Amino acid sequence: MSKIGLLGCGTVGTGVYEIINEKKGNFFEENNYKIKKILVRDASRKREGIPGKLLTDNPDDILNDDEISLIVAVMGSYEQEYPAIKKALQLKKNVVTANKEIISKHMEELLDLAKENGVTILFEASVGGGIPIIESIIDTIKINKINKVQGILNGTTNFILSKMTKEELDFDEVLKVAQDMGFAEADPTADVDGFDISRKLTILSSLCYGAYIDNDDIYTRTVRNITLSDIQAADDFGYVFKYMAESELYDDNTFGASVTPVLIGKDSVTSNVNDEYNVVSINGNIIGQLSFLGRGAGKEATANAVVADVIKVLTKSVHDYTHLKFENEYKSCGIERYKNKFYLRVSIKDEVEFAKTIDIVYRNIENVNLSYEDGKVFLITDELTGEFMSTLCDRLSHVTEDVFYARIIDNIL
Repeated sequence: MSKIGLLGCGTVGTGVYEIINEKKGNFFEENNYKIKKILVRDASRKREGIPGKLLTDNPDDILNDDEISLIVAVMGSYEQEYPAIKKALQLKKNVVTANKEIISKHMEELLDLAKENGVTILFEASVGGGIPIIESIIDTIKINKINKVQGILNGTTNFILSKMTKEELDFDEVLKVAQDMGFAEADPTADVDGFDISRKLTILSSLCYGAYIDNDDIYTRTVRNITLSDIQAADDFGYVFKYMAESELYDDNTFGASVTPVLIGKDSVTSNVNDEYNVVSINGNIIGQLSFLGRGAGKEATANAVVADVIKVLTKSVHDYTHLKFENEYKSCGIERYKNKFYLRVSIKDEVEFAKTIDIVYRNIENVNLSYEDGKVFLITDELTGEFMSTLCDRLSHVTEDVFYARIIDNIL
């Protein structure tokens, strides 16, 4: 009987333990698979509901145990997990991980290492929480060429933007609520500044395009600068804010990829994906658009995805990953191909800043829908390129420090 080693006993690790050892999942009610050892930072500290004899602070107690054939890595630490995953594969142990940073940086290397040693590494939980997006992409690319990935990939920031919109609260107020509810970390940087999302987009884009898409090539902007006045202005214009991940392949072997706040129409399906839910869409040359919706944050959603991979390994029903290749080469074109309408808000202190702002706007943009209220200029532009808008806002930032803009996406599910 295969035994399991669990690296990590935090929120997700505890959820995995409960499903497997406490037999909360249907599969484990009928089968006697068990977690034999759990790696923690402090083995002397008691964990409610988990026998102390299972705990160890030495990874070798798990990695060198011949009875353990499957390693589940959910510590969330790059420095600890990456060498442990490599060693596990070299020791011919199967691996399931939720670590998006490791997979985004080393997916090809780890897949090759698993293949060399006749074992498997699965990472469904690294993207999309409870959405089976990795498996769906691997199925789709057997037939289709995918040229676009788009979606809401972070439950924390979607919860924040949804609550700001529904309850008319400021960003900092809602962030505190999200932290109190366990949706946001004490240090929310990875979520609200887009690093978590860009890693997920790296994984999805690399799989879809058969090329390693470098995280450094993903243009990323924070959601920290969205204010309640932006939320209200968007509503007046007929839009809602979402934190959108997008990548697209172009015909000249270039690609654009971004993680940015965007405005989308209130009547779209995506605008109504709220709270901790995620949605991911891919576009295949044969199947067309495929979309996937589910919970993207929380203990249960992520633990469910991890354990689903565990069951695939235990039952030998693993997808064939051997056809995955990353041999294509594409050059990043940044955001120069993006052409959209834009929302712009400029906060001004006096008449001088107002005059300079209006002068810059009308010198550079035609057909502006502009309004002014409570020391803020709000406007919607005609279609502009992303690079043009970025340059324009750099100019405006020399007039006033508080400048915010967002693309408007009209052609979305």
